[in-house]
Amino acid sequence: MATKTQKRGQTIQRKARQMKATTVKAVSNAGKQARRVQVTLGDLIAAAFDTVGGEARKVAKVVSSPDMTVATGKHIVFVG
Repeated sequence: MATKTQKRGQTIQRKARQMKATTVKAVSNAGKQARRVQVTLGDLIAAAFDTVGGEARKVAKVVSSPDMTVATGKHIVFVG
């Protein structure tokens, strides 16, 4: 698609950039927030046990980590 512009009295033809539809969709979706999912505390602890193994101290460390706080939006504290 060519468009015309004028520069100092001269008519110049230039091509407009075209983006693929998938690129445009990806760019528009980039700013959107991820889909929210409800997860129970038990689900988080079970996933931590599956990831870490069977050690309760490591599970407590993973679930109460700063990264988990950022991911869930809640600070989880284990007492005991």
